[in-house]
Amino acid sequence: MKNNQQVILKNEINQMNMNFVLKLVALSSSPIVMEQMRVVVAWVNEHLKQIDKAFSPFRYDSLVSKFQRGDQSPLTSSNEFKTIYNSAILAQQMTNDIYHPYFAGRFDPSGIVKNWAVEQIFNDDLKPLLQTSDIVAIYIAGDGNSKFATKQGVDFRWAIDVTNPLSDEEITTTYYLQNGAVASDKSNDKKATIIRSSLVEAGIWSLVGSNVTMDEFMPFVAHYNLTGIVNGQEEINFNLGSIIEIKKIKG
Repeated sequence: MKNNQQVILKNEINQMNMNFVLKLVALSSSPIVMEQMRVVVAWVNEHLKQIDKAFSPFRYDSLVSKFQRGDQSPLTSSNEFKTIYNSAILAQQMTNDIYHPYFAGRFDPSGIVKNWAVEQIFNDDLKPLLQTSDIVAIYIAGDGNSKFATKQGVDFRWAIDVTNPLSDEEITTTYYLQNGAVASDKSNDKKATIIRSSLVEAGIWSLVGSNVTMDEFMPFVAHYNLTGIVNGQEEINFNLGSIIEIKKIKG
């Protein structure tokens, strides 16, 4: 999946009470490439600080906390807050309230925010690197959910592992993908993994898939042309809205 001239550079950043993993695939580990990595890590770190400042439910002065106290001004003063609020309400409607952006009666879109943050970092800080000659693929993951891309014409695919819901050490499936987003959610010894172009959407549908039965989930899979896998008592693979394989899980 990579030739001898490709080097994978990796860095980890802890922000927003979670671990972010940043990877770049470069043609070499030259001083220029290492400086690009250093600079982008600094950008990403600062960007995540700003996102946390605006959206953390644990900060008194955040937009989320203001909204929780009944202040409606974040909806008019911040396009980003309005985008997240609208995404949360739409997700609640699309999932028939299986996803709900409230905790203890207060608006808390943390699940959406973490995936939205990954996409903001991807679009603003990483994607421009693909316009340079040295970087051929980019990747960022937050809390295990990832967004990635490969420069057009380059034969590199990211290996995205799906693990057993009962053991993170046991890999059940590996996807080899060039572009897209992958999110997983685990609940009640069941794990749902969704591949989508949008990480926010992948996160929502993985949450739904892990919290309902397959009979309840399949209408969503069919209607929204979902691709992914659900691991529970069975391993169920589906692609673009249709089940393609069902396997019994070994006991």
